[in-house]
Amino acid sequence: MKNRVLRDYPGKTDGQLGDFGLHIGTSLTGNANFTTPPITPAALTTQSTAFNGSVANAVNGTPAQTLDKNNKRDALIATLDQLAAYVELTANNDAAKIMSSGFSLNNAQRTPAVPEMTSILSVRNVASGKLGLDLAVAANAWAYIVEYTALPNGQTKSATFTNPHEVTLESLTPGTTYSIHVLVMGSGNQMTEWCDTVQHMAT
Repeated sequence: MKNRVLRDYPGKTDGQLGDFGLHIGTSLTGNANFTTPPITPAALTTQSTAFNGSVANAVNGTPAQTLDKNNKRDALIATLDQLAAYVELTANNDAAKIMSSGFSLNNAQRTPAVPEMTSILSVRNVASGKLGLDLAVAANAWAYIVEYTALPNGQTKSATFTNPHEVTLESLTPGTTYSIHVLVMGSGNQMTEWCDTVQHMAT
């Protein structure tokens, strides 16, 4: 049986994610099993602390502070993705080594939670050739996969996002209407059905 890292952290709340990053930083500090991480424990700790600060600032804060918090969240998740891949490769299927990193195991003995479906709450024109989507938060979501097609017979493309409130489709053709729908992927690669399709014209 292949022992893998449980990648459930994108589904954590802001507070949980920051604390998780600090936990991984502590677990990797001085860990003889993982001596050459792509991001140092000190850098991860600094990044997690900065994210926690941005979360506090965003409470009753300005839109700019919320955007800063969301950007820092995405960056922290990307850092954890790199570390999870490094831990999995370096541990070479050793469950004890994986767990010493602070990450949990994702294997046949632990079934990942099934993700909920999402829905498209709104679509807006954020700039020329760009559409911004606001998606409903789905429990147990690992990623949101957006599929969009230029009507009437254009090419279908897809894009993957981790933050349902920061979804922007780019390089669209102004004056073209796009058909858009979204599914949710769980940490165990489970996928939901596509949500209801919406249409919106790019400007």
